[in-house]
Amino acid sequence: MARADKATIDAGTTAEVLMDRAGRAVARAAIRLMGGRYGKRALVVCGKGNNGGDGFVAARVLRAEGVGVDCVVMFDPAEAGGAAAHHLDLMRRAGVHPDRFELGKWEPRYGYDVAVDAIFGTGFQGTVEEGSDIAHVFEILDYLPVVAADIPSGVDGTTGAVRGEAVRADVTVAMQAQKTGTALAPGSDRAGHVEVVDIGVDLSDVTAASASLVEASDVARWLPHREPSAHKKSAGWVVVLAGSEAMRGAALLTCRGAMRMGAGYVTLATTPSVRDAATSVLPELLCERASDEDVLGPEALDRIGDLLDRADALAIGPGLGRGEAQSRLIERVMREVDLPLVVDADALNALEGRSDLIGERGRRRYPGDGRGASLAGVTVLTPHPAELARLLGTTSQEVVGDRLSAAVAAARMGAVVVAKGHRSIVVDHGDAEASIVPVGGPELATAGTGDVLTGAIAARLAAGTWGTGAALVATYVHGVAGELAAGTHGGEGVLAGDVAEALPVAVERLRAGLTSER
Repeated sequence: MARADKATIDAGTTAEVLMDRAGRAVARAAIRLMGGRYGKRALVVCGKGNNGGDGFVAARVLRAEGVGVDCVVMFDPAEAGGAAAHHLDLMRRAGVHPDRFELGKWEPRYGYDVAVDAIFGTGFQGTVEEGSDIAHVFEILDYLPVVAADIPSGVDGTTGAVRGEAVRADVTVAMQAQKTGTALAPGSDRAGHVEVVDIGVDLSDVTAASASLVEASDVARWLPHREPSAHKKSAGWVVVLAGSEAMRGAALLTCRGAMRMGAGYVTLATTPSVRDAATSVLPELLCERASDEDVLGPEALDRIGDLLDRADALAIGPGLGRGEAQSRLIERVMREVDLPLVVDADALNALEGRSDLIGERGRRRYPGDGRGASLAGVTVLTPHPAELARLLGTTSQEVVGDRLSAAVAAARMGAVVVAKGHRSIVVDHGDAEASIVPVGGPELATAGTGDVLTGAIAARLAAGTWGTGAALVATYVHGVAGELAAGTHGGEGVLAGDVAEALPVAVERLRAGLTSER
């Protein structure tokens, strides 16, 4: 974004003009949040730099609109430079005089109707320590409706990370484009409603955003749709290779996810005990005994070879268990199966330190001979943060601190990656473009919802949707289904099976355009 700002300024639009437009947009948002102008009072808190300059403009405009304004600065005003210094001077001429914040010497007057947060900008990557002057200001802002200029102070503009304290805004006014830090958790939780405003920055030379926010219209073309002449096989055949004596439910939930996402056939290839349980729970499910033992090992692939020849996609991992036999099975599947593949749970853990296997499949998808991508060799990995950390050989804390970079790094091994979490991230290794899915909430934080997602992705792959499209539409529909289930059962009472049952309803709501992104 900084390059786009510079290009716009080089083309003849001054920094002072851009700052004026930004500050006016913030002032308008503050007036809307207050519900009017007259008799209202605003507190504008400004830092050093362009973000503070936006605040100076907002304070001046609010004053001109009849709002009572107090402006507090977190630095010596004599240190202001560039466009910010220009607008500080204009603010003073308009009758708003900045008050330097000093801990113990400054407290806000009561009766503010809104606060403007213009302290830190999108380049902030530091830590606001508890007990610091800045943290004290954040505590004051907690008691007021807040409009943030571009990004809530304390949020990392690139990753969304919050190290220490951060402002919790009601509205964030994003200049020209939403910043990644307000699209990814936990920054998204601090941003409130994000309002993108056009201030005239030329984005034509921006080759690609670091990430894009997925909207319902983006996934509409990949929603399940059956022609009148459709039959079971044309709707896609999913094989689920999963389950063990101790974790039967994971395999069954994966199958339910595939069924409810529109697969025509779903076959569970599993152990004897899971097979016996499955036939009584899901009568629509086809079952294949892939082992004589209660553990699936490498020989399972030989037993289901004919089945895989007829199938359209394979999901592997949920409830598989961890051990040498399972690891050898995963290695064989990665090397010998050309079907589109969804890898989850214990199968992901078996890939720890095996980026070579992921890369081999990736090269089958992008052979480098000019033919382009194909569904053969498509691998979709669906890790939660701990699994993603194991794939990358790092810690969960590192992954959570920068989920976007972690997802991109994993995708570059040779796969489509769905980095699960609040606002899941989907990345394709073919172009390393990241998409953030803004639906689904804490109701999905319950055992088994990831298994349902695995089945849903496999169903879309089986129907012929290309890898990233399958991952995007399934993840989006899964998020909407979670919200629908929460509406029926309450957020804390949602079970994974409830999410599976809500998948078809979510599809219909998306098709009818009845959803709204948060």
